[in-house]
Amino acid sequence: METKDTIVSAACELVHEDGVGAVTVAGVAARADVSSALVHYHFGTKGKLLLAAAERIARSRLESRSTALAEHGGLQTLDVLWSALSSGTGWRVERSWHDLAVLARDAPAVRAILDVSRRSELQTMTESLPRLLAALGAAPTVPADELASVVQAFLDGLVLQLDAGAPAPEVRTAFDAFWLAIVAGVPEP
Repeated sequence: METKDTIVSAACELVHEDGVGAVTVAGVAARADVSSALVHYHFGTKGKLLLAAAERIARSRLESRSTALAEHGGLQTLDVLWSALSSGTGWRVERSWHDLAVLARDAPAVRAILDVSRRSELQTMTESLPRLLAALGAAPTVPADELASVVQAFLDGLVLQLDAGAPAPEVRTAFDAFWLAIVAGVPEP
């Protein structure tokens, strides 16, 4: 692995483990087993290093969610999506994403990275959700782009619940109920 890539990986690991606020050039250098001077050589500032980490985290989140929606069918899609949100590397990336979103309030460059990733995710969802719902036997009456926005916001909310300590089985129940409501449709009054 190239030195610059190793440094970005180390920064991402620190964001995953301790949050954005705990990332220091010295900490990243130690994790990457390089000198702080080498980190500064490649990135110049801690801010630029965090931008590189934000890009990688955003890309990982987009890939994880997009893969779940695009490469599986029916109920397997929902299980893979749940796993991407709640366990392993996917969970670490999801938590880091939300930590970066807090940073983005005061960091326009980070906000721009996250905005691009969110738009890409919405596009993928807009394209994938009709196929998923058809495989589940549903015919939604809501336009795909609006449904994608709702799904994206719901998934983000689930991650926040998990991060706040809500029991995973309870959050999974909400996840399943959400999809059941979408598949079953909402009866007209």
